[in-house]
Amino acid sequence: KQWYQRRVRAVSYCSGRYYIMDEGTMNGTFLNGTRLSVQKVVSERFELSHLDELRIGSTTLQLHIHANHDTCKWCEPGLNTPVPEKPVAATISEPPALYKQRNKEMNRLKRKYKLMGSG
Repeated sequence: KQWYQRRVRAVSYCSGRYYIMDEGTMNGTFLNGTRLSVQKVVSERFELSHLDELRIGSTTLQLHIHANHDTCKWCEPGLNTPVPEKPVAATISEPPALYKQRNKEMNRLKRKYKLMGSG
């Protein structure tokens, strides 16, 4: 009994372009939601483009294919889109009642485990 899948996907690079081919997998390979071929049948070769979604099994990959060393705003968000000055968590305020309850519980645990200072 075989516990692995012998058939694979083939990714190739030719003349500055990337291609994928499903070589007869059982679960299939999906490009932008479309299955490349039926079960156990070798697919034709499909060109891969920037921002294509490639799904292999339960894993989905978003492809970022750039000419030279160029990038897009999805690859380098710190370079092409503004980064907030404060972390998002710092902008969320806690309701006063919840804050008091949390501090009361923290102090109770400190006393219980003798973590309170002597002074």
